[in-house]
Amino acid sequence: MIANHLKTVMTLCALTIALSACQTIELQTAMPDGRATPAPPGYKALCARVPTECVLPLDSATRQELISLNNMVKDLIIPTPEQGDFWQSVSTRSEGDCEDFALTLRKYLREAMPEYGAAFRLATAYTETAQYHAVLTIETSSGTLVCDVRFPQCAPWESFPYDWHLREVVGQSDWEIIGNDTIIADIWAANIRAASTSD
Repeated sequence: MIANHLKTVMTLCALTIALSACQTIELQTAMPDGRATPAPPGYKALCARVPTECVLPLDSATRQELISLNNMVKDLIIPTPEQGDFWQSVSTRSEGDCEDFALTLRKYLREAMPEYGAAFRLATAYTETAQYHAVLTIETSSGTLVCDVRFPQCAPWESFPYDWHLREVVGQSDWEIIGNDTIIADIWAANIRAASTSD
């Protein structure tokens, strides 16, 4: 009994020392990226029992807040093609393009619903006219929504006429490829050919 108690105390002391060391240690690298794999069964069961632990609950209150903020940001952004590729979020009525809309909406949604911040992620795609484009994706209890400066309302991601390319990974500097590499390569090559023939 005493031996078990001493072992517990020693374990707690070692853990305390390790945690206190974390306060002074300098981090050197990020954890490596991995391959997609199903979540552990216990986590999937948790998400089924309490969806708000995992995704934005798409109830009447959050739907209304989403609609309200989407409309507000559409009023803030004056759609304007930009020269170059300068990404920004805005807080006053300003000229901007697709990524400025997506970033601004993400900022306001994360401020309004900080507990679901990881549900709001940027993504890029090629439009039906092969233009590179950015949108905001929202992971919800009913699937992935997309909010897009080109369309009046947020809608299920499958309803957009896009070839998807990249998606933000929350908390990391790298993004993930979500599209078909062959299709994206063909679009990219066609855009290069079109640019070279127009010169």
